[in-house]
Amino acid sequence: MRVHYTVFLAAILPLAQDALAAKGPIQDAINSGAAAEYDKNDCTWRRGNERDLCPDPDVHVFLYTPGQPKRKLEIDQSDWLRNGPYEPRNENVFVIHGYAGGDDTLPIAVLRDAYLRNGSYNVFMVDWSVLSSAPCYPAAVANLRPVAKCLAGMLTTLRNLGLEIHRTTCVGHSLGAHICGVMANYLFFRLHRIVGLDPARPLVRPGFVNRLDSGDADFVEVIHTNAGYYGEMGRVGHVDFCVNGGKLQPFCENRSNEQLCSHVWVVCYMAHSVDGDTNLMAEPCSRRCPAGPRITQRSGNSLVMGHHTPGTVRGSFCLSSVNPPYCPRHGQGRGDERCCV
Repeated sequence: MRVHYTVFLAAILPLAQDALAAKGPIQDAINSGAAAEYDKNDCTWRRGNERDLCPDPDVHVFLYTPGQPKRKLEIDQSDWLRNGPYEPRNENVFVIHGYAGGDDTLPIAVLRDAYLRNGSYNVFMVDWSVLSSAPCYPAAVANLRPVAKCLAGMLTTLRNLGLEIHRTTCVGHSLGAHICGVMANYLFFRLHRIVGLDPARPLVRPGFVNRLDSGDADFVEVIHTNAGYYGEMGRVGHVDFCVNGGKLQPFCENRSNEQLCSHVWVVCYMAHSVDGDTNLMAEPCSRRCPAGPRITQRSGNSLVMGHHTPGTVRGSFCLSSVNPPYCPRHGQGRGDERCCV
């Protein structure tokens, strides 16, 4: 899976002294010279205040349904849900890409297609690509709250048109995971379920209003695959899954960028949970993620990871898997070749 994440960022030069003291994507960008590629004047920024327009001309939502062309959400049409391919008997999922993504780009397109293959979902793909384009990572982080605010307005409109919130899940990858969480701050109703796929760590400010946390929905699930580098560390949701120690995935070893590979492949784990041929089962374990080389397992029942995790469970769980998830070369041939390393 080829993904172009031209990371980060002359905008963090005031933080450079702190960055030099620890390994991570910011220091790597400085040392490699990638930060010099960033010019804030070439990026699209939102003010983050009442002067920002909602709906935002650069934030789009597209409805995908099996066998039908995608349809752009037009919130000024009162019969939008009734006049189109929306299937009220299906569950709803909002899927939000991260930095340098789009509604039809890798890796998030793998997850979109898995939901469509399953056939039981109305898939609402969020596209905020103009506000998250490479190499403008600092702008993407700054735009999180304005994007989340406008999406909250769109979701409120859909709810008023008949969308059932208790049958709706927000799934976000990287920065998209934080958008799911921040969106909750602008809603007058409670989100039912959020799944955060390796929520982004670099430059995301502390504080519950700026990032995903367990208070953002009735149930918040987080899957960690690159914790401590591109992804958040420690407990974030009601349930946190630490995959293969949570930091580096074994099938990403010897790749040109094993950190990025590990961060991206969380999407394939989620896709496997939606449309794979087996359940991904995790065991109760210690609360630290990333874990050390030896995962400390605890007594308790195993738990299915991904879209079908029961919303009543709490705690930390660890999953070990040698093979790339959702790769049709393993198992019974079900999956997506784009998930094969």
